[in-house]
Amino acid sequence: MPGPEIGAMPLLEDAMRFRLARQAALAGNVANVDTPGYRRVDLEFESALADASARLDRTDPRHLGTGGSGSSADYRIVRGPRGTRPDGNGVELDSELIALNRNSGAFQDQAAVLSRLLVLRRIAVTGEAR
Repeated sequence: MPGPEIGAMPLLEDAMRFRLARQAALAGNVANVDTPGYRRVDLEFESALADASARLDRTDPRHLGTGGSGSSADYRIVRGPRGTRPDGNGVELDSELIALNRNSGAFQDQAAVLSRLLVLRRIAVTGEAR
């Protein structure tokens, strides 16, 4: 029977793909901070979480998975409201920079966990830490 790290690795990879796609969306918001009429864009985490949870519900390895590829097309894109500025731009630079920083930190945390799981797998296979 495979250990818990076997099932966790694909979920971590999917979470990291979500973070990359969200980083691109947030960076696009920062790039368009002065574009008249631009509405901010974000990816919805709940839909990505529900998709990952659906994959956890498999009770038999012969069951089909969800088949998600992890691209930004798989996540629900949420558009923000029209801005209150005279040009109609809905991007608040401070909020976007905070969201970028938090998203980047979450990606780094997930990458660290994935790295540790890979080290544990190598130790299990080879019996040595380095």
